[in-house]
Amino acid sequence: MLITETDEKSRLQWWKDAKFGLFIHWGLYALPAKGEWAMYAARTPVAEYEQLAKQFNPVKFSAKEWVNLAKTAGMKYLVITAKHHDGFAMFHSKVEKFNIVDATPFQRDPIKELAEECQKQGIKLCFYYSHVIDWHHPHSIHEYYNNTWDYQLEDKAFYRYWNQIAKPQVKELLTRYGPIGLMWFDTAGGLSKKDSREMVDLVHNLQPDCLVNSRVSHWPGMGDYQSKGDNEIPMYAEDTKPWETPMTLNKSWGYHIQDQDWKKPESIIYKLVNIVSKGGNLLLNVGPTAEGLIPEQSTKRLLEIGDWINRNSEAIYETDPSPFPYEFDWGAITVKSGKVYLHLYHKYCPQNELVLCGLKCKVAKAYFLANGIPLETNQSYQAEGDHHELRILLPSELPDQYVSVMALELDEQLEVDESFIQQASGTIKLDLVHADIDLKKQQATWDFKVVNPGTFEVVLVNFKKEGVDWAEDGGKKHVVNVNGQRLEVIPKEDIILEESQSCQYPYREVNSNLGRIKLHRDTFTLSLISDTVREKPQFTEIWQAEAVKLRAIKLIPVI
Repeated sequence: MLITETDEKSRLQWWKDAKFGLFIHWGLYALPAKGEWAMYAARTPVAEYEQLAKQFNPVKFSAKEWVNLAKTAGMKYLVITAKHHDGFAMFHSKVEKFNIVDATPFQRDPIKELAEECQKQGIKLCFYYSHVIDWHHPHSIHEYYNNTWDYQLEDKAFYRYWNQIAKPQVKELLTRYGPIGLMWFDTAGGLSKKDSREMVDLVHNLQPDCLVNSRVSHWPGMGDYQSKGDNEIPMYAEDTKPWETPMTLNKSWGYHIQDQDWKKPESIIYKLVNIVSKGGNLLLNVGPTAEGLIPEQSTKRLLEIGDWINRNSEAIYETDPSPFPYEFDWGAITVKSGKVYLHLYHKYCPQNELVLCGLKCKVAKAYFLANGIPLETNQSYQAEGDHHELRILLPSELPDQYVSVMALELDEQLEVDESFIQQASGTIKLDLVHADIDLKKQQATWDFKVVNPGTFEVVLVNFKKEGVDWAEDGGKKHVVNVNGQRLEVIPKEDIILEESQSCQYPYREVNSNLGRIKLHRDTFTLSLISDTVREKPQFTEIWQAEAVKLRAIKLIPVI
């Protein structure tokens, strides 16, 4: 089926406008309550795992309550695990008896009930489907994660699984449950380019408007949009395709009774705003219990997020990303026709006055969405250095909870200084994704503008994966050159941030002090030489492959 560029853009529009979705990991693995990889982790034999189905009876499941929760939380679509890696179908599959209707005392099809309820409440129903990993089936073959305790790899015949289970079940999902928003495939290790394309075409032929995520394949260019690595938030403009971050409320995806490490509502709202300001979607996960209940801790957080979104929906849905190429210390920016929205993080927002550098167009009016009260503004321009500033007088108390959103109504077409410029705090942040990369020299280079001269601490920003030895993977020589000044340093883990705008489990943000430089008012070029310099990733799940990821250089004024 030939899909034109115009068709692709129109098919994606509802999803790009939605910004926020509910991910649901639910299956037999809710019974042992050790997460969705429980079968693999314990090497549970298929015959033993099948016995769980006889105990699975989620009589407290309510499609109406689940969909209503998603809607109240401000979510526009719902993605549920129709089949995860354990091979158990959470729908009435005709091609495999290992499903919730035929193999359990529940004998109901929750997918059918969710489809009906999503139609009633105006939520897009979408399916997660594990198309390559299937530990229950003797012929499923993945590059790494196979059931080798029941089956021999050399005896596997992949196309028996592919043609008798995977494709027929995808067809069932797309022909029996009405319009489906997207198919969320996962973990495609080893799948050929031909078979990847076959799955994409199967979906589009059955439902031309149904989207396919990039995890359908490890071959670049597959799918309609980019699925980031689990919990990954990219830097500004890191992705050329529309993208989405799948994120958990705690650390597990499926229900895990011992995982009580819940993200705070404040942190989730920060992450949501950060993601939307970069042009992405947040797909936020819950793991229901074996009884069919979404855990109370998840529900409480979703309701609190929904309260905040309800007050600030204008600055979230159908918005465009920030026109600036970097994060701000105080929050984030989204835009819509004739308006710029400043999302002020209460924890990091300056007192008394907010200064936005680089906004060139005239602001007619400024006010908070929470109360509509006009705010006093002042715009100025310094010809020396070509520097624009907008100053906004802030009230003694911000009007919302966690994040207060300010609307700027513009008198002119939106125009900003797209260069790396010094902000009001004095900091200059240079993201690796915007550098000129010379891989032969292992060098990243940026141009940036200094408005307020002085002495600056040069700080290296890395994301380090949990359990990684810094000395082995991060502690190697780095060379910085700027304005005739040279720093040659082996970075240390000087600061490990507990809260980071763009970094979260299984990574942590590490800041390393490389030394100090002096700069006057001018435009400069900074180069960084390091074997951690990489081109930006071109396809999915690179995130999970690297022990330490270089993200940015920051120049922080020394007071």
